[in-house]
Amino acid sequence: MSFAKQNPKIPEGINTSADNPLKEFFILLAGVLFVLGASVALLLLFANTLAPHIPFRYEQQLTNKYGEWSKSKTESSLALQDAEAAVQDLGQQLAAQADLGSDISVHFHLLDQANTPNAFATLGGHIFVTTGLLKEVSSENALAMVLAHEIAHIKFRHPAQSLSGGLLVQLFLSIVTGGQNATALQNTTQQTGLLTMLGFSRQMESKADDAALTTLENHYGHLAGAEQFFSKVLAQHGQARWQALFTSHPDLRQRINHIQRRAQQQSGAKSGDNTAQATKPLDPRLANFGA
Repeated sequence: MSFAKQNPKIPEGINTSADNPLKEFFILLAGVLFVLGASVALLLLFANTLAPHIPFRYEQQLTNKYGEWSKSKTESSLALQDAEAAVQDLGQQLAAQADLGSDISVHFHLLDQANTPNAFATLGGHIFVTTGLLKEVSSENALAMVLAHEIAHIKFRHPAQSLSGGLLVQLFLSIVTGGQNATALQNTTQQTGLLTMLGFSRQMESKADDAALTTLENHYGHLAGAEQFFSKVLAQHGQARWQALFTSHPDLRQRINHIQRRAQQQSGAKSGDNTAQATKPLDPRLANFGA
């Protein structure tokens, strides 16, 4: 008996798929990005949980240079020094009402940057305010809202959270994208991590806003003028709603509406606008830099 020496016929289509290869690629890519985003979120959550338990004195030791730098500003004008003292005085009054921990202290510094309206909190309880911001506030209450907001960042240890979270995310992404020939994947994964970090940062900003409003209620007994700075920025520069997705701060309109709702709740929704009577003028020492 003999058998034909030939291989059996292979069924057609055994190594092909009915689905478009691009569909499978995008499904795989979506899965990879989801895993990366989830990993970044977990790293940030870990950092946010751990940072508040790090002794505040460690931050202060890292940032002693800020205090030394501030003391060495002998070239500053007397007007700038007086203005910084005024910001320091108001800031310390607000800090006393902010329910800070017994180990937390804040220090305020005025930067001579007339064209840059900004304020930011850093490690060790240091808060920097630019002279450009002073030009954008029309009352002490408006300035107090900005200072109280930055004090809240210190209270919740947000600078430490951001730094530790950023370092962890950078380390993670550098491990994931370590290949020399993965430039496109590296850019994509870094953008995924960035958007996740911005989401956490917006939460920090909203939390700081709420705490700042409570501080103003404790200090002034009302919230009149708290929204003035944000209203002025919105009127002058505007903010498209889509831009809020890519910025660390919440939408300006949302912030203003939230402050106004809190003010109405605090005052029992009284009719009439008594902002002009309730707000306080800026300290005379800020006259050379204020609005």
